[in-house]
Amino acid sequence: MDPGETILGLDFGNHLWIVLSVETDAGLVALANLTTHGRQRMCGSGCVVVGPGEHEYPSRDSCVYYRGAILNPVRPLDVARIRGVLQQREPFDPDLLLRVQQGALASRMTARNVKDAIRRTLDRSG
Repeated sequence: MDPGETILGLDFGNHLWIVLSVETDAGLVALANLTTHGRQRMCGSGCVVVGPGEHEYPSRDSCVYYRGAILNPVRPLDVARIRGVLQQREPFDPDLLLRVQQGALASRMTARNVKDAIRRTLDRSG
């Protein structure tokens, strides 16, 4: 899986999940999902909003749920994708992906190991 790829089917809420990092040496990738913006008290000053038109999926303003960002093994994701359990959607364009990655690094809600994976990805790309 590559940074910017998006998938549906990883959770029961039908959230769009975004790959935020390259695969780590341990075979993991960082993932975060979009959720309806302003619906819960998870949006703070560091909230990154993705609106309709920035990507094919959100039909309303959605924010990146950094508190729920995870490192997930790549292999089961690939198997689930091949079996049709996960649906791939249009990838994030590079500018939108970078905005989401930078938001993850700035957010107090993002787990340290997720931030580390994103930093390594950004260091490799540029």
